Amino acid sequence: MTIAYGIALSMDWDRPYWAGFAVAFVSLASIGQSLNRAALRMFGTLVAIVVSLTLIGLFAQERWAFILCLSVYAGFCAYMMSGSKHAYFWQVCGFVAVIVCLDAGPDPVNAFDTAILRAQETGLGILVYSLVAIYLWPSSSRAGFYAAADNLASMQHRVFSAYLGLLSGQGSAQEAQQLGAQEVQLKAQFDQMLTAAETDSREVSELRGPWRRYQQQAAELMHALERWRESFDEVKALDLPHLLPGLDAFGNELDRRIAQIGELLAGRTPERVPQVVDLSLDKEVLRSLSHFDRASVVVTRDRMSYLEQLTRSLFAAASELKGSGKEAASSGVPRAPSSALVFDLDRMANVVRFVTILWMAWLTLIYVNDIPGGTGLVGFAGSLGIAIANMPQLPVSKLFVPATTSVLFAAFVYIFIMPKLSSFIGLSLLIFAATFAICYLFAEPRQMLGRALGLAMFFVIASISNEQSYDFLSVANTALMFPVIFLIFAITAYIPVSPRPERVFLRLLGRFFRSSEYLMSVMRWETPQPLTRLERWRKAFHAREVATLPAKLATWAPHIDNAVLPGTTPQQVQTLVTSLQTLTYRMQHLLEEHDTPQAQFLVKELFAEFRGWRLRLLSVLQGLTKDPAGEESDALRARLDGLLERLEEKIKATLNKTAEAQFSNQDAEEFYRLLGAFRGVSEALVDYAGNADAIDWESWREERFA
Repeated sequence: MTIAYGIALSMDWDRPYWAGFAVAFVSLASIGQSLNRAALRMFGTLVAIVVSLTLIGLFAQERWAFILCLSVYAGFCAYMMSGSKHAYFWQVCGFVAVIVCLDAGPDPVNAFDTAILRAQETGLGILVYSLVAIYLWPSSSRAGFYAAADNLASMQHRVFSAYLGLLSGQGSAQEAQQLGAQEVQLKAQFDQMLTAAETDSREVSELRGPWRRYQQQAAELMHALERWRESFDEVKALDLPHLLPGLDAFGNELDRRIAQIGELLAGRTPERVPQVVDLSLDKEVLRSLSHFDRASVVVTRDRMSYLEQLTRSLFAAASELKGSGKEAASSGVPRAPSSALVFDLDRMANVVRFVTILWMAWLTLIYVNDIPGGTGLVGFAGSLGIAIANMPQLPVSKLFVPATTSVLFAAFVYIFIMPKLSSFIGLSLLIFAATFAICYLFAEPRQMLGRALGLAMFFVIASISNEQSYDFLSVANTALMFPVIFLIFAITAYIPVSPRPERVFLRLLGRFFRSSEYLMSVMRWETPQPLTRLERWRKAFHAREVATLPAKLATWAPHIDNAVLPGTTPQQVQTLVTSLQTLTYRMQHLLEEHDTPQAQFLVKELFAEFRGWRLRLLSVLQGLTKDPAGEESDALRARLDGLLERLEEKIKATLNKTAEAQFSNQDAEEFYRLLGAFRGVSEALVDYAGNADAIDWESWREERFA
């Protein structure tokens, strides 16, 4: 920070705090992470400068068209920010464009100079930070990345062992669930460290392709293990060792195989190569089961076969990384079609909030004379607003203390210390000490907001320049600007809907069941008709809602204040979210199997029964859209069991009069998979209803003052 300021001042550049911002906001735990962030900030700044100069050139005399086009661009950046793995790039693209446009817009003659100065100062800060980090305090990500890879492999081995124990009736379901949650966290850490290590480690960079393949297959294994676990409830009452004679061999082989993947990553040569696993079914024992039990066994066997294939590919990827195997092939798993054109409602809500913040700040600047901050009000509102809009879980009140503390600290330094400095030596010591103190006191990741506000306020209020002047009014204007900004944030947070986490949770629940209801309504078993473009879009939209909403519910769950909700515990909410995730997987499985062609005679004979089953599930989902506890689990199970019994009788009668030539082994497996998918959705709904019954939903709907 001190060097960046020194160079900027020696070059007589205006606003050297822009270089300070670059140093402050690219600094992360390792060189690789910092350089990646620095690259995103630099590229984002360049894109924003091009857009800013274009808008200023096109609308130099049209302020309403100017702010309208700037809002559209900034809103697009906010939308991309919340769904991209390069979120920081889009954040910089958005807020830098707002800053440059508002700084240069009132003075278009100097717009180019302002834009170039922003690029120069940002580049200076990034260059200084990079050189200091590389040559004075090098901190490579390589060791941390290898540790993350080892931890992930070890955790996946533990998860498989725990799930295998659950399948055999041993172990704790709660412990297995906790291991699954830890696996998700370690996978996210592995992804982050891989990106960093590719930048600052030559060894990792040279194996970028193999590591990326390993990353992809490790993610597929994580999801496959979860889907395998979800089928356990349906087969727990069956004698699986007799139905699957190779079950023990499967468990032993995959347990050793996943353990050896960790050994490969640790640099040890495996003692054996993957062995072939026989997962054929005992057809004699299978025939003695009901058709629904057969469906459950077939689905479980398919998921085990998928795990075997996936772990074999993962073993090959690990062998390739250590130079003991050929290039690993893809796992052969079909990828879900991209839904890039399907809008996300929550991301759109974030965009609306951000654009509203921008317009409220702009209109305040236009219609309120002598508003504190001037154009800086819009710049600060845009810079903070794009981050706040994409963190709706963060209450605006959480900003008050960090902002107030930062302003008071910066004001104290500006008023009482800086006027006594007479040389750059004293100034450099002040910059060093202030930066060190802020970063030391706010070193924890959860204190990132305080660190960012503290540094930003110090740079802006100090306004360090070669021709330094001191004016209490500048401090007062900056301090008075923040109540206006926080008022705008609060208005956009509470209007038009309540931001209380429990209210948001209820709204997301309603959307989940409405989308599930729609998907169930289009799962007809009659002769399929080609879908129109609108129908395909609606189906893709609702499928995405069902796939993504449980994760969004999981992000809101920790923010629910259980102290004001009697009868609700964090564990109950987490269990409910887990049951919704299970229902999501079951719905996705049903969608996949529904598109599988079935034997026509089965479609004809069982059409009425499957239609009745589907309509019953549809009515349950319709009830849940209005009331998350609209069905009692015992009553729901009784009704669904009755439907299953009638369907079982009809299936037996149909198959008894069917010639073997009409019903091949492939027809049987496809039919049983579809049957298992319907049953899986039914069981997941019953499980959700049981968890929802334990929560006092009335207290969630009560009005209260936060």
